[in-house]
Formats: sequence, C-alpha cells, structure tokens
Amino acid sequence: MGPLQSSAYAPFRDPRDYILSWTDTIWIDRAIGRLAEHYDTDIKVHTAYGETYDFDMVISNSVQKFAAFPNGGGGHGEDVVWEQRGETGFISSHRVLKTGTHTGYWTYGPPTGRDFVSRTVAHCLVQDNLIVEEWLVRDEFAVLETLGLDPYAIAAELAANSPVLGTEMQAAPITGAYAGRIADPTRLGISGARPPRHEAVCALVIGLFEQVWNSRRFDLVTNYVSERIVCHGVRMRRVQNVTPYQIEIINLLATFPDGQIEIRDIAVCESADFGTRVAVIWVLRGSYCGAPTYGPLTRSPVHILGASHFELHDGKILREWRVYDEVAIIAQIIRGRG
Repeated sequence: MGPLQSSAYAPFRDPRDYILSWTDTIWIDRAIGRLAEHYDTDIKVHTAYGETYDFDMVISNSVQKFAAFPNGGGGHGEDVVWEQRGETGFISSHRVLKTGTHTGYWTYGPPTGRDFVSRTVAHCLVQDNLIVEEWLVRDEFAVLETLGLDPYAIAAELAANSPVLGTEMQAAPITGAYAGRIADPTRLGISGARPPRHEAVCALVIGLFEQVWNSRRFDLVTNYVSERIVCHGVRMRRVQNVTPYQIEIINLLATFPDGQIEIRDIAVCESADFGTRVAVIWVLRGSYCGAPTYGPLTRSPVHILGASHFELHDGKILREWRVYDEVAIIAQIIRGRG
C-alpha cells in the first residue's frame, strides 16, 4: 500500500480538515444541497435500526433535523480519528458533541422548546473524495431525556412501526451491519484492509475487549488503562479512575450476562498535537436475561452497535468515549415481549 494520495481529501489540508470543513459547510452554512459533493449517490448508512442505501434519505433526514433544531443539530466536532484505506481512501471516525434547541416539528413530535446534548460517532469510509459508507452510532436516549420525552414510549413506537428494526438485528441468519465475524481486526475490518502498522496499539485495544469484557477479567483492567482513566459514556455520564470504570463495564454486562463483544473495525491515528487515538466499531451480542435494567426480562436476543474512541498516553488508555443507542436496545427488548 502506497502513501495516501492528496486527491482523497483535496482541496483540504488533510482528512481531518476534510471532515471538519464539510461539517461546517453543511451544518453551519446550511449548504445542504452540497451533500451531493460529499456523499456518493450509492451511500450505504448503517445504524442501530438497520441500513439505508439511499442518498435522498440522507438529504431528507438532514432537512428534518434543520427544521427541528434550527440553531444546531449538526454539532461540534470533538475529534476525527482517521486512517488510510488504500491509496485514495481513508476511514474517518468523527466524534461529535451535538446540541440544539427543539423549536420545530420532528420525528418524535411537536417542539418542546428544550435544549438537548448528546454524542454521536460517524465512522465513514471515504474513497476518491466521497463518503461511500457510514456506520452511525448515536446516544438517542440522551437526546430524548434532555428534551423531556419518554425514551421507553419512543422505543415502543419504533418497535411497532419501524420497517427495519428487528429484521436487521434479530433475523436468522444475521444480515447487514451485524453479519459475519471479523477474525483479525488488526488486519481487516468492515472498512477494508488496515495498513500493517500500529500493531502494538491494536493489540492493547483488542486485549481490553477480549480479556476485560469477554473473559470477565475485570482485575486485569490496569494492564490496558491508566490509573487515571476517564470514560465519557451514554447519557453524558462521566466516570474517573479504575473502580468506576470497571463498574461501568460490569453494569452493561450484568444486563446481558451472556454477552460477547466483537470488534468490527479499528482505526489508529497519530499526530503531534493530539497524540495516539484509536477508533473502534463494535457489536455486543447477548440476551436480555440478567439485571432488569430496562424492565422485565425477556431472555430474547439483543444486538448492540457501539463505538469507542480511545486516547493513549504512555502506552495505556487514558480516556475513552463510549457511545451506543439505548433506545434501540429497549426497542429490541419490547419486540422480544411479542
């Protein structure tokens, strides 16, 4: 694999500038029609609710978001973790802090007049200067909660009415964003082949998921994270230091005690100003048979699409940003009740 060609992100300085500049153009300047210059017409978008293969849907969703949150909605970029995928392509994992005031009609009903804050990770594959595929992970529970809406009621509506919910997540065999298994994400993931570098960093992140999450060796967490670890989780929760970090993982696994997490994609980015950061797309597969975090147990299958961004210092993880959609989890559980 040769060096990344500048045509992959021209006329911008680098992939980071490419993503941030386009975000400002679309969401701050409201040049929504220019999405055609940024997205491939056959764009594939994977979310916790299924998949779309329709550029017109991207436009439609963006217009609705503008109307509902005219003072925001697009959010502010916190970081772009990017890595080469071929000579004219790269993966861009864009972490966004989203805010806005709900003053217009939206998918979830009339204006509430309230502000929301949440995080989203848009994990995008860019080829020849266009986004061709995107894995979008949102903390929708935080949005609804801060707007004063009932996440459980919304999840029930989605479970009853969504044409893709359940089909993608609970079909046998599993299809779409959840299909297949990634044998070695150090070398190959859902975004394509990884360049042969950063093997030690990849091994550290894989070890965290395999040993601490899947093998339940919570005592080994300090092999991978700093004693000063900080984790920014869903619903804007923030925990610091080793014990609270362990408990965050334990609480999720207690809800799905047979759950196993699988890394679907890894991107590693190094820069002089931001240091070493790692972006991971993961899927947790389990059943709702443990702690009744989301109401009465169903023992039905649940698939959680998640994203984590890690910041490394001195060979260990100092910070993690972990995003997944609890509304999608609740919707699956409701479907499991029949």
